[in-house]
Amino acid sequence: MKTLSVCAIVFILIGCATLPIPPPTPQKIIIEVASATDQKVDVEPNHVSRSMDVHNPEGQLSQLSFISNNKAFIKIFSGLSVADVTRLWNDFCILENTTNIREINLFINSPGGDAFSGLALADEIEYARKKGFIITAYASGIVASAAVPVLAVCSKRIIAEGCILLLHEAAIFKWPGRETASDIKSQNELMGLLENRYTSYLVKYSNLSEAQWKEKQKNTTWFSATQALEWGLADEIQ
Repeated sequence: MKTLSVCAIVFILIGCATLPIPPPTPQKIIIEVASATDQKVDVEPNHVSRSMDVHNPEGQLSQLSFISNNKAFIKIFSGLSVADVTRLWNDFCILENTTNIREINLFINSPGGDAFSGLALADEIEYARKKGFIITAYASGIVASAAVPVLAVCSKRIIAEGCILLLHEAAIFKWPGRETASDIKSQNELMGLLENRYTSYLVKYSNLSEAQWKEKQKNTTWFSATQALEWGLADEIQ
């Protein structure tokens, strides 16, 4: 009996699968398209005709920036990351392409962060200056590590009297694992390139030599606004 039941079920399934299926009755379908104009599209069988407006608004300043009295105000604070690099690039694009504003006030209060992000921010500021932007930095609280070149490259550097600054050697953070001699050699080359690029900004925008700046990085040097003024990293103390 069990065998017969199974055979019956199989027969029914196969029989249903082989039944002829009548062609669908042509119908007209209305599809609502989500777009800026909320258009409806008529769809005939085997044919779709659709048009859509792509919503592409004008760019806007990032959340950390605003305009007041024909001047732009941009804030850089906390740990530096690629997000800061992206926001600053966005803001420079908006100011250059949609406004006549070329005076920027840059507020800096940062303990540093990603070294490459700090150098990228410095690159962007230097490039903006070449395009005619006047960038005045206002440093307050702490300006350390990767944030120091960001301050150094600005058109004018104004530092709060109680601001503290820091220089130190770059470091690599790694997850535990094996490394070959080639890995270590490659990392040393990277660190050398990073140190030279970082120091080049300090030399270019101060009155100390490359050897002096590298010595301060090696010794992990904390310094005051007064020292920053003496070394040429500041133009004014508020």
